[in-house]
Amino acid sequence: MKNIVIIAAVALLTNSVIAGVVIEVEVTGQVVFNGIGDPPLGNINGGESVVMSFLVNSSDFMDGIPGDTRGYVIDQSSFLLSFGGGVSVGLLNPFPGGQTPYFGIVDGFPVSDGFFVSISTISPGGVPLEQEPFNANLSLGYNGDTLNSLDILDAVGTYDFDGLTSFGFNLWANFPDNIAMEMDFVQMTITVIPTPATLALFVPIAFGLRRRRLF
Repeated sequence: MKNIVIIAAVALLTNSVIAGVVIEVEVTGQVVFNGIGDPPLGNINGGESVVMSFLVNSSDFMDGIPGDTRGYVIDQSSFLLSFGGGVSVGLLNPFPGGQTPYFGIVDGFPVSDGFFVSISTISPGGVPLEQEPFNANLSLGYNGDTLNSLDILDAVGTYDFDGLTSFGFNLWANFPDNIAMEMDFVQMTITVIPTPATLALFVPIAFGLRRRRLF
């Protein structure tokens, strides 16, 4: 019986590695100003809270600059930008042909580390929202010793102002304006979504995981 349990555990671990692990990214902030006139985004007021959230899979990625940047494919149906007043918007659907939304990780030690949302695996730029022509942009720069690798499982934790060197969190459009809504960054969390397979993968090493609390 003991051997059967061990074999089953190994099988779960193997399947987890092959299929990847589902990761939730959540970014919180606050609206500074809103220059958008048309609803629903035009109904958002300064001072409202904002949450950007989406899912990625740890095995679904594309390297940008080898060794420096990696883009994890965002599950388009999971992306949501929610505001405290009740307005919520998702990604443009259908998404523009030939484009992919990515959650980018930068491990540029010793220069800088960071995160971004973009249709590029190399640099920030944002992703198109269902309320055209606006794009949601996120770009976070941290000290060069913040990340150890481009593996998103290595980046699980909480990120705030500790070690933060720059940030961009806004909605923009080429026409009629550039920055249409400016938002203050507060915090980002990267979390593993529990499943039987991921629990089998993480529970044996739970006490060895380092939780990043950048205060």
